[in-house]
Amino acid sequence: MSTWEIVNRHVEAVLAEALTTGIPPETVASTLITEAIRILKTRRPVNDIRAELQFAIENLVDRDYEFMRP
Repeated sequence: MSTWEIVNRHVEAVLAEALTTGIPPETVASTLITEAIRILKTRRPVNDIRAELQFAIENLVDRDYEFMRP
């Protein structure tokens, strides 16, 4: 089982549980981001975390990369 599969299984479970208690998915997502940063801070320098978050931010919008077309 891959890391993504393990994490995805737990994320789907927490979303289902949150739904039964009226917690919105965006609140769950914000909390997951906070927890991910907490975990990363124990193992990686702040600049690495910042770079990873910046990369995610810059790729929020799907783009059509012409140079990647066959």
